[in-house]
Amino acid sequence: MGRVACGGKFCHSPLRVQSFRLFRILFATIALIRLLTADAVAEEPWKLQPLAYHHPGLVVDLGVGLWAWPMPIDYDGDGDMDLLVACPDKPSNGVYFFENPTQDPSVKMPVFKAAVRVGKAGHNYQISYVRGQPRILKPGYEFPRDPKTGTFDFDHPRRIYPRTNVHEHGVRANMWRYVDYDGDGNHDLIIGVGDWTDYGWDHAYDNHGRWRNGPLHGHVYWIRNEGTDDEPKFASRAEKIQAAGGDLDVFGWPSPNFGDFDGDGDLDLLCGEFLDSFYYFENVGTRRHPRYAGPRRLRDAHGRWLTMDLQMITPTAFDWDRDGDLDLIVGDEDGRVAFVENTGRLDDGAPVFRPPAYFRQEADTLKFGALATPWLCDWDGDGDTDILCGNTAGYIGWFENLGPSSQGAPKWAAPVYLKAKREASDTTEPTIFRIMAGPSGSIQGPCEAKWGYTTLSVGDWDGDGDLDVIYNSILAQVRMLRNDGGVLTDVPFPSSVRETPPRWYWQQGHSPANLTQWRTTPVAVDFDEDGRLDLVALDQEGYLVLRPRGGEAQRIFVDEDHRPLRLNSRSCGSSGRVKLAVADWDGDGRLDLIVNSENATWYRNCGSQDGKVVLKRIGNLARRNVAGHTSSPAIGDLDGDGRLDLVVGAENGRLYWIRHDDCVRYSPEQLRPAKSRPSAPPKFSGWVREEFLFARAPFRECTAPTICQTTRGLVAAWMGGSRQGKPDVAI
Repeated sequence: MGRVACGGKFCHSPLRVQSFRLFRILFATIALIRLLTADAVAEEPWKLQPLAYHHPGLVVDLGVGLWAWPMPIDYDGDGDMDLLVACPDKPSNGVYFFENPTQDPSVKMPVFKAAVRVGKAGHNYQISYVRGQPRILKPGYEFPRDPKTGTFDFDHPRRIYPRTNVHEHGVRANMWRYVDYDGDGNHDLIIGVGDWTDYGWDHAYDNHGRWRNGPLHGHVYWIRNEGTDDEPKFASRAEKIQAAGGDLDVFGWPSPNFGDFDGDGDLDLLCGEFLDSFYYFENVGTRRHPRYAGPRRLRDAHGRWLTMDLQMITPTAFDWDRDGDLDLIVGDEDGRVAFVENTGRLDDGAPVFRPPAYFRQEADTLKFGALATPWLCDWDGDGDTDILCGNTAGYIGWFENLGPSSQGAPKWAAPVYLKAKREASDTTEPTIFRIMAGPSGSIQGPCEAKWGYTTLSVGDWDGDGDLDVIYNSILAQVRMLRNDGGVLTDVPFPSSVRETPPRWYWQQGHSPANLTQWRTTPVAVDFDEDGRLDLVALDQEGYLVLRPRGGEAQRIFVDEDHRPLRLNSRSCGSSGRVKLAVADWDGDGRLDLIVNSENATWYRNCGSQDGKVVLKRIGNLARRNVAGHTSSPAIGDLDGDGRLDLVVGAENGRLYWIRHDDCVRYSPEQLRPAKSRPSAPPKFSGWVREEFLFARAPFRECTAPTICQTTRGLVAAWMGGSRQGKPDVAI
């Protein structure tokens, strides 16, 4: 059972033989150009490059960067199904072609070739099939397709509708597709929107951990085609689709897919959401006059909830295995893409799918989810440098260094998730370690329930001869994976202090875990050179501190003017996020600080004065911007030349590296600290600091009738206008 929205049983129409040959010639030309320009690419202004596996035959998860918008298509016209995947992130923005090399349509899980970029990308790229032909849309536009080669022009989209947002509010999801919604033979526009108006953004829990703002909303609109497919004329009014007598609504990010999922001849609707689940709306009307029942959350073939591994899922209904029913090809937030197979069975009228199977590809460069947070260490004790890495999903993975490759560079194994036992747990067997926020663990609310944002450092904290993992996460709680002879146990961080978290957290209890802000690195390092590991991290207010043996925070780090070094002064969701590494970068015997930036910023340790460590902000170590949210630096000798190299975890989940000698060089004058400027005397007794909400008033008269301190920070009510008492005065 199962038919697609354009009517009839789906037919994968291969391109004509002539078109296929043209495509092959074009693709071979692109490959030749890439080969011939490989040396030129290496000589670009940046030396910071993705870290290659150097491991022929290795297979890893298929993935682009942050956010995946998959589009199943026989792109090269050879009869099997390939993938185009749009990725709107930085630094790997683009539409990527993953070639299926099998030329065998019966293979459900091919090993795809490594990606080739075929165009630039944004959010919300969606594929539709009209009369068996693929059409790719973004909000208000369609990308034209060359009828000879089958390629799409992603640089010159064609406008198909005068507005790009049909919703009454601003939207975060804005998903456009062609669907013959009303069965008149002409394809209409269907638009899924995500509305955050009720949700707000962050800091909306009460002191019991209950979210006091509203939910995300995900609605679906229909714009009728009053013309024909050949000469479309779309209505000026978009109609919001109803379900069970009210507005159809899911938890944001709806990704609407219309198709005959129950085999009764009309179009049902399947939606995703901002989290990880799928919802089915049965058409209880007719093909010409759809009417939808309320949402049913789908279960898989084992009776469990059908969920993806991560969130911000982007399903596309498509008969991937050509068995006559609609499967799902689904992108995850971390750039992976999965096949969710339709079993052909119904459960009380709803389709039943198998759990997601993530596609695989030939390995090219090291990637671990999204917003990768690497740390370099000899994890397995074999004398070379391995990589441990966190990511948005909350895992920690191990990239094993297998020794020199034939090119001389390290040969890497695919990442393996760390497993750990939970202290005081009933289970004795380690399970895959993962941190997730759950409904109340993220300061930015319940829509981030599946994220973990692990960030870590490694060292023998308990002094038993093996390496432990000190980690932080979305929860803003420092904990430790204690290593006992190769068996990890997740335990509280063994600190001698019990502190409260930042003031904007709803849980204000005392704990040895509450030492820092969220999503920022706790660095285990012997900073005071007493032979025992200390903790270097942000404190709850964003200042860089030293905690000898993990104890009381000492604000010993100052800038050139001897002011305490505050790396983040913001609150709530904008707090934390700072990624750190500590190493003697310039070989002068003093430990420097490396901080996230476009790649990594070097704060040089210029020595101690009056018991304080002076850190001068020198600048970036490389010239390439690989950051979106935050990059994550790590330091180690990867090439074995005795000098520290730089590895950077990027927005797209890939690891970039640069040799020490290829990093930006600074003059002796740039490295020396400037003479400190004397601090201005306090303006009055009790004065702490002053802040400007804006330096230039946006109205003619501007005063602050009231100001107060809140857990978010200073809040002021401003009165503006020409003069009090006049009609233009407002607050």
